[in-house]
Amino acid sequence: MRRNKKSQEKKKFLLRKESSVDFYIYNSDEDKIPSKSMEVFYNKKMEINREITNSSIITYNELFNPESLIIVDSMAASGIGSIRLLQECKNIKKLYINDLNPLAIKLIKKNLELNKINPSHVEVTNEDSNLLCLKLAQQIKLNLKILSRRPNVIIIDPFGTPSHFVDAAFKLIQKDNGLLCITATDTAVLFGVRKKACFRKYMSKPLHNEYCKETGARILLHFISKIANINNLGINPLLTFYSSHFIKIFVYTYKNKDKIYTNFSNYGYIIHCNNCGYRSVYKNNIVKIPHQCPSCKENGITEYAGPLWIEKIHDKEFIKRVLFHNSNSNHFTKKKVNKILSLISNEIDMPITYYNIHLLCERLKLSQIPKIDLIIEQIKRIGGQASRTHFDFLSIKTDIGINELKKILLEIEK
Repeated sequence: MRRNKKSQEKKKFLLRKESSVDFYIYNSDEDKIPSKSMEVFYNKKMEINREITNSSIITYNELFNPESLIIVDSMAASGIGSIRLLQECKNIKKLYINDLNPLAIKLIKKNLELNKINPSHVEVTNEDSNLLCLKLAQQIKLNLKILSRRPNVIIIDPFGTPSHFVDAAFKLIQKDNGLLCITATDTAVLFGVRKKACFRKYMSKPLHNEYCKETGARILLHFISKIANINNLGINPLLTFYSSHFIKIFVYTYKNKDKIYTNFSNYGYIIHCNNCGYRSVYKNNIVKIPHQCPSCKENGITEYAGPLWIEKIHDKEFIKRVLFHNSNSNHFTKKKVNKILSLISNEIDMPITYYNIHLLCERLKLSQIPKIDLIIEQIKRIGGQASRTHFDFLSIKTDIGINELKKILLEIEK
């Protein structure tokens, strides 16, 4: 009878491997499209997210917070991300592995056992993410000794929008130099396909155009910053990236009211002309945004996106260290991650927005699409700056205007 039970139990699970970690998923979830209908959520494509998250937490530990880390993984699902973090980051004092789904809790415990993880510095909790953060924050406030100090790192990795979970995380996170790792998979909302939902969830107007991926990332960053401000905190972006179907943002916190007020200058708007492709950035004051395009005048009416984050979305030294850690790893997605991080390194000092070269050539009715490296070379020849962008491999960022870029494309055509 016991043997039958054990064999039935084994049939429930499938063994998988990611990096150096073995883990189980439910048999019924095999080959399913990642969705809420799964017994326990698992998405193979999010491996790149886990790679960069782990390298970023290790880098944060080196650059900003050398003490042993207290980490909250608030939506751990199968626990694969947390278990990989335990294997790859050697300076963890306490890790909360949390999920609301009871089946996920069962799977997390099974996967911890499979990988022979010492449970002394791990706590598996079955809570709503917000409730867990608020409970821990209250315990710290009441000095109940359950946590010696606030968590250094909180990971928010939901299915869909993270907007419901950011406020509770800021109430718990370490006030100075805490690290928030936030994922958003509701890209249709942030990229302007579902404009009303973007207003409702992020209190910003999106634009669905060629550079909507960057606009969406900046809307999310602005939202995170405003929720931080409500909690008397400010944020500095360390790394912002897009890959296939999600946006990931890493920010560290500070508690300085004068600096928070000064950093309101990070907020603004993008205007865009659908007629000629002109775009520009306006700080804070929406009243100053022109309705007619400054480039093609009466022929173009401008649209706007925002409010959003208009300053830098990456930290140069942080990216350099993350790239170093990834280059010295043996992960399956190492080359892909290196490509993303290298492109980010090149685009750090470039202006907001990018130009899709295929789309621009189509509008100019060119007979062929020139190589991106040739276009960048020609821009630099006339004294401009340009780079590729990780947001779109067919696009470039540049500090020359769209009319100058069109002129270069026409010259190459000749």
